Amino acid sequence: MTERTTPALSRRSFLRLSVLGMGATALAACAPVAAPAADGAADAAEPTTVSFLTQGGGETSFLRYEPLIENFHAANPGIAIEPIWEPGGAIEIQTKLLTLIAAGDAPDSYWAHSYTNSGQAVRNIQLDINPFLDADDDISGDDFLLAAYKDFQYGGRQIGFPRETTSTVLIYNVELFDAAGLNRPADGWTWADFMEAATVITSGEGADRIYGAADWQRNRNTWIKIWQKGGDVLSEDRTTFTMNQEPSLSQVVEIQDWHQDGGIHLPATVTEAGGFSTGDLFTTGRIGMFPQFSVFSNVMSSEFEWDIAHLPVDADDIQTTRVASAGHSLYSGTENPDAAWQWMKFLGSEEAFRHWVDATGLNVPSLKVVAANLLEASADVLPPSAQIMLDAFEYGRPEPVAGDWIGVHREVQPALNSIYGIEKADAQSRLDAIASRVEELAVYVPGV
Repeated sequence: MTERTTPALSRRSFLRLSVLGMGATALAACAPVAAPAADGAADAAEPTTVSFLTQGGGETSFLRYEPLIENFHAANPGIAIEPIWEPGGAIEIQTKLLTLIAAGDAPDSYWAHSYTNSGQAVRNIQLDINPFLDADDDISGDDFLLAAYKDFQYGGRQIGFPRETTSTVLIYNVELFDAAGLNRPADGWTWADFMEAATVITSGEGADRIYGAADWQRNRNTWIKIWQKGGDVLSEDRTTFTMNQEPSLSQVVEIQDWHQDGGIHLPATVTEAGGFSTGDLFTTGRIGMFPQFSVFSNVMSSEFEWDIAHLPVDADDIQTTRVASAGHSLYSGTENPDAAWQWMKFLGSEEAFRHWVDATGLNVPSLKVVAANLLEASADVLPPSAQIMLDAFEYGRPEPVAGDWIGVHREVQPALNSIYGIEKADAQSRLDAIASRVEELAVYVPGV
């Protein structure tokens, strides 16, 4: 195996942070797993080593796992977890994973992201954990938020467990709605209601202009509207680009009108050019409503009442929204599948999720019981309708992740910017122009 170094945050450092109030609450030990016997003498056997590739770019990264590793070791003396710390996100971890596999030094388990899952699944990199789930009564897919769990499914295989997740909801300025005499967004709210509200709220000129809507130019939000009408980014087999076909195309054209002739939408490039986020502008009272994944730190400083709602949906639409998750997978070539499963199961336990919430501020844990408890405990800082962000997992869906999905994002977003922005590009022509490149990326198999 390649050399693995001890992380910068030692056990001593963790204890120091705990004294300062940054550590986790005491954790209950998980059920012990019998150490593998050697010649009938279990006590003399060497522990089985399970290597674990994960993010390791700072103290928070180490705090996320070091205490759990210690607790797991205490409860499972027959299994030793050997962390491999790698700075970065989904791309960096995948690059490290593929490098280790090519060197014959693959980890038994690793941190994973929904954006890279399918490309790995095409190569059968992840171990299908369905047989373990079928044989183990201690953990079930029903324990997790539904759409987040589906983020780790591919071709009938369960390729991991989600850790944290997000759903996309509508954030809105209650005071602007009330001042205009508008009904607040509620169940049954349609796109006609959305357009009425956005039109009435939009007012003023120049730097003082208030916009009814914002952030629909982002590809992930455009896709939700496309999904509602039965369209998608790719064909069902994830090989053909379909945003340039109906019913997808007409939704792009509609959002283009919001930006241009309709004038109800914050110009697509305003936030990027100004160096601030849509959330920053929302806190100034200049945006009526915008879609965002369910992390609200960017709007907490608002000095007016705000809330969240389900996205609008028409009677004949498919009620859906976007979900994205990160979590953990096992390597299909592991030589220690049973021991690796015990570690994986521990990472899916209530103990692990409560640690992540308490010690690292995990925003939306994918384990239902912990997510519900966090919502209750944080009621004084979350929006009044915060339950909606969890309810959305019952009808939400992952993106149609395929191949180099991050590359697909990088192709689609500039095309939408040119359609929605000052260029006012023709939607059909601009989307046609990226079709072949998106299709190349969609069938790309990493590491090949």
